[in-house]
Amino acid sequence: MQWGCASTPEGEPVHGKDRIQSFLAAKDGRKVVIAGENYHYVFDGDPSVAALLRWEGRTKVTPALTGELKVARNQSFEGQYVLMAFDADLTPEDRAFLIQTGFAKTDVKYGDRTGAALRYFGTVYGTRYQAVALKPADVLDFSRSNYVNYVEQETATGAFAKAAPTPLARAADDTLLLSGVPVFLVQGGTDFSCRARFMDICFYK
Repeated sequence: MQWGCASTPEGEPVHGKDRIQSFLAAKDGRKVVIAGENYHYVFDGDPSVAALLRWEGRTKVTPALTGELKVARNQSFEGQYVLMAFDADLTPEDRAFLIQTGFAKTDVKYGDRTGAALRYFGTVYGTRYQAVALKPADVLDFSRSNYVNYVEQETATGAFAKAAPTPLARAADDTLLLSGVPVFLVQGGTDFSCRARFMDICFYK
């Protein structure tokens, strides 16, 4: 007798999701980590992202990943994201900084609000690593679950390589390092319920 079980047919892309625990960034702004329960997603911070991470007003900017991260057999990934800030929430200095950083003016309907906003689209390229448990001080206290959605591609061409151990490590003084560089916890702009969708993009506010 042959027993069948539910599985993904060989050669088909595998879709999954990973619950986000934290957002971390190297203090030099060159690397950013989305820390999930199962994997750590490490990517280069482009000049605009690096500038935002150092900006005191970064909590006025709402980030969101759009669609799924596309993960290749070697654990490299590619994905798109959007950053948005409502004009009414910004000072003239904020607007000048964001426009200089690469944000563009637009008009959006966002929940119960309609009006001018500044928006930035970007693409991330990075590597997915096996996660390790983080200490409570390094985890964001989300009021609801947030997830990275991903699709594992190229499954028809061979088996996936096992994800390497995360480059996050503890120094002797318990400082959290990313490939030897100290990191900090990125707070703000990410922990809110989805109030509205714009072009199938969920914004958190």
